[in-house]
Amino acid sequence: MAAATSAQPTQSGLRSPQQRAHTHLRNGTMAAPSVARARLPRLQRQLQVSTSHASSSASASASTSLLARSHSSAAAAARHVNLKSPAKASAEKSGSAGASAGANAARTRVYGQPLPHTHPHLFPRRVPGEHELMPTTLGGPHNMFLPVQGSSQQLLLGGGAADDVGVAFDELTPGITAAEYETRRRRLMERLPEGSVVVAMSGRAKSMSGNIFYRFRQETNFWYLTGFQEPDAALILEKNSSPRGFKMTMFVQARDEHNETWNGPRTGVDGAHDIFGADEALEMDPSTLLSHLKQILPQYTHIYVEPPNGPTNPRTSSASRSKPNIINFLSPVSPTGYDIFSKKSDFEGVVKLLGDTKRCHSLAREVEWFRARKSPAEVRAMRRAADVSAAAMMRVMGYPAVHRARYGAAAPVSEAQLQATFEYECALRGAQRPAYVPVVASGANACTIHYVNNDHLVGPGQAGMVCIDAGCELDGYASDITRAFPVSADLGGKFNSPQRDLYEAVLSTLKAVTKLVSVQSGYSLSELHRRSVELLREELNAIGGFQLGTDVLERSLFPHYIGHFLGIDLHDTASIPRSTKLEEGMVITVEPGLYVSEGDDRFPREFWGLGIRVEDDVLVQAMGQVVLSANAPKEVVDVEACCQGLLESDLELRRFAALGDGGEAKTRPGPGLAQDPSARSDEARMGP
Repeated sequence: MAAATSAQPTQSGLRSPQQRAHTHLRNGTMAAPSVARARLPRLQRQLQVSTSHASSSASASASTSLLARSHSSAAAAARHVNLKSPAKASAEKSGSAGASAGANAARTRVYGQPLPHTHPHLFPRRVPGEHELMPTTLGGPHNMFLPVQGSSQQLLLGGGAADDVGVAFDELTPGITAAEYETRRRRLMERLPEGSVVVAMSGRAKSMSGNIFYRFRQETNFWYLTGFQEPDAALILEKNSSPRGFKMTMFVQARDEHNETWNGPRTGVDGAHDIFGADEALEMDPSTLLSHLKQILPQYTHIYVEPPNGPTNPRTSSASRSKPNIINFLSPVSPTGYDIFSKKSDFEGVVKLLGDTKRCHSLAREVEWFRARKSPAEVRAMRRAADVSAAAMMRVMGYPAVHRARYGAAAPVSEAQLQATFEYECALRGAQRPAYVPVVASGANACTIHYVNNDHLVGPGQAGMVCIDAGCELDGYASDITRAFPVSADLGGKFNSPQRDLYEAVLSTLKAVTKLVSVQSGYSLSELHRRSVELLREELNAIGGFQLGTDVLERSLFPHYIGHFLGIDLHDTASIPRSTKLEEGMVITVEPGLYVSEGDDRFPREFWGLGIRVEDDVLVQAMGQVVLSANAPKEVVDVEACCQGLLESDLELRRFAALGDGGEAKTRPGPGLAQDPSARSDEARMGP
């Protein structure tokens, strides 16, 4: 996406440091405590012993760190009451009918979000070195056609317990382990000075109309630190001298049978302990949260929180409604005032404390410093999201030809149909939602950078090109891809000369700027933008008729920025300045564009009404870069082949190969491989 230039609370018992197991992380230099509780139900204890024994006996030559990871992950698996060991599963298959009935009687508890033992299809065991085949248009689960571990008797290199069908029980959210979430919290607290406390608030359910709600999306910094996906929650981290380095308190919604009947299950305070690793868990209530903050905040000299908008009533303040913050949670439900609190002064005291600019600091700035640098697990998640969007983008390019073949050459295609095709194809491949409202702009509509009406027809003679800027959100991470392609039936899905000239100018700039995306190059986003402007001017001057200076180019033809950071949010880590030098693990978009408005006589008439943008998602590496969105065709020959229905998605080809008898992929063109072998793109990995 183009970036602009400018109930009574119940307190559970605390656990001592001695009660926490520790696990070594993969790099061997950091240790993070397991979130398993010391007191486990009988089935959990049995499972812990069984799984730990299987892991520890798998290989006598395994290193100490691998064994530590395996035992810790077994403990993590044991937290889930209804997990079954392989031996137990086999016994149940051959057991008596009475035993089967008894097993079925123990219902699986469902929590407020998907977990490995309740939604195993969302948590496939990811085998190091193996490419993941994404879900297909059949709408299969995430782990369809994935390589699967043959037995949980092996010591898994990925670290963690897995059952016979390859379920990753060590993951808290798809692709991200509980240990990684713990590491995020620990690294944050290590970065903060002594005497620090962190208060992070979750998102809140938003109403579209009356009691009709928008689909909930978690506040991103809160989700990054917890993996918790329910609204109306809070996280408090208090830095201390314990082995863990901090105390973790969570406020979560109480379990309530009536509410859960209408709105679905909740995790509750027990789940906050057992699954999310809280030392202390309390039921969320404004007065309880207020009392807790009143008690602990005065003890700390550094308070990290998203600052309140001011000591106003947030229920009537439009400013506070625009971005929920901590005052939103502390406010009484009654719009008439604070009379429900035993002491009105408590509220005023906490608000005053949170408004102390000497003690309060931006939490977002600290968390986003880490978020900007993606872990290997995050990179894999973003590659999956980009692969899904790339496959959907190919289907969109081919849709007009399919539509005309079915309904006749004169049948118009609507922008809305193209949008629906993209979102449909993403959903079939596992995406939870669009990453943003897509831009599907035909003809001169593409000259509006954020055109989202998507309500025009693309009929014969009405539009020569479509620019689509779209992405999906998969497992919490966004993709952002833009492609422009010809749709005129008269040209048979091919660019005409002006379209091709302008398109190749943008594409050449994209390639040149992408090669500069590395730590070694020493560029920042702002420096990449300056370079992109220079490159576009050179390309336009080479075309002829575009004799212009940099000022005209930036004001009229290329008015947006070259890109932005990408991650959990579409425009990720907003607190990171564009002047920041690129570092390894950062993911940015590179999206040059040219927009020639209708009737602008400063530019050649044959280019009027053309708006072209090409955008990729790029991972920064030390000596090079990885184009995460490389599976989305962008070479002229590939785009034309897609528009003519000659290309199948490479991801789909691998699906067909997996279904074949011999497992051999058929020789058919995929992204970057059209009928002309010389036109093959090798940008899947740029750099050494």
